[in-house]
Amino acid sequence: MLKRYGWMCYDHLGGVVLYNVLWSVLNLPYLACAYAIAKTGFALGPWGAVGGGVLAVVVAFFSPPSTLAYWVCAAWVRRQEVGLGDALRSLKGFYLRAQLLQLALLAISATLVLNAAFYSDFAGWWGLFLGALMAWLLLGLTAVALYILPLLVTQDTGMGETLRKSALLAVAHAGGSLFQCAVFGVFLVVGAFSGVGMFCGVFTAWSLWMSLYMRGVLMRYTGEEWDEEAPRSLREILRPWES
Repeated sequence: MLKRYGWMCYDHLGGVVLYNVLWSVLNLPYLACAYAIAKTGFALGPWGAVGGGVLAVVVAFFSPPSTLAYWVCAAWVRRQEVGLGDALRSLKGFYLRAQLLQLALLAISATLVLNAAFYSDFAGWWGLFLGALMAWLLLGLTAVALYILPLLVTQDTGMGETLRKSALLAVAHAGGSLFQCAVFGVFLVVGAFSGVGMFCGVFTAWSLWMSLYMRGVLMRYTGEEWDEEAPRSLREILRPWES
């Protein structure tokens, strides 16, 4: 998968930058809201910082404009070329469902964090067990959430069906789902430390990675297979416009 991902990034390098910048512009209200939530949370102490950080990530990266990046990347992994107008029209079609799904994720995430904070006041093993359970449920929710938007843009399902299928995939492919959670964390760290990189390529690069993974998962149910990658000469790599 890593080799295939590298070639796709190379083949669509301009698009990765273009659609990431477009995502950044369209996502500005959500990014501003995420910043305000995180700032408020950090001012409320440790549990406020945890809650603020979790909700800020949901607001920033599971927003309706994110469907545009996932839709474009889903087309790329299927060897389809798409235009800017098509991408914007796709955003219009998915916007309402994506917004409702984001609100559902926010409500569940806030409930789990509040429960963890409440149980942390319990003395002994019982409080520790319940707090740890909330942490595991939050990790499970993250795994489910990573499937939601890629599944929405490829299957064009309703809100309930998208949540149901995302949960089933997260459970059926638990190992891969947890690995994708770790990869998502790596992309977040890279984006945070690179600063401008998050606005100029990191999110679309992540969307391409997740779309490639999702394509592989769905192929197990459809019976499809990947196209063979044609070998490339050094000239084709260095001067692809001549191939």
